[in-house]
Amino acid sequence: MVKQKSRFFYRLKYYLFGVGLGCIVVWATLLKNRDDRPAWLPEGRVIEFLQHTDIQISDKLKCELKCVDLPTTFMDSTFWANADVDFGKSATKRKPCPEYYISSKTVKGNSIIVYIETCEKEERASLRSIETGNIKNCNCDN
Repeated sequence: MVKQKSRFFYRLKYYLFGVGLGCIVVWATLLKNRDDRPAWLPEGRVIEFLQHTDIQISDKLKCELKCVDLPTTFMDSTFWANADVDFGKSATKRKPCPEYYISSKTVKGNSIIVYIETCEKEERASLRSIETGNIKNCNCDN
């Protein structure tokens, strides 16, 4: 009986040592020196990539943004804080650069939906189209 108790504590000691070592490894590799919240889910990874990437806007879309009274810098911290990626409406399987459907709010509180094409290997992204509540007939097809 005494031998079984000592054997149990021997095993418990090694088990707790392994759990502690695993916690230290996870902390050192994933959480050490992180100022922001880590992006664990696909939505967070997409938004984090887009926040740190210079998004290209075509001349036609610049005209549409001007028509609906949005500056070309509308994708600011407020936009990304409220951003939601709808993977059901996104073209995530498209190769080589998937397109994401992102809905958010602007600084003024207006709802906006953007389609952004991302090429993570090339570290570039481009705005493909926008949808706002302000429906205006813009002549931007030039």
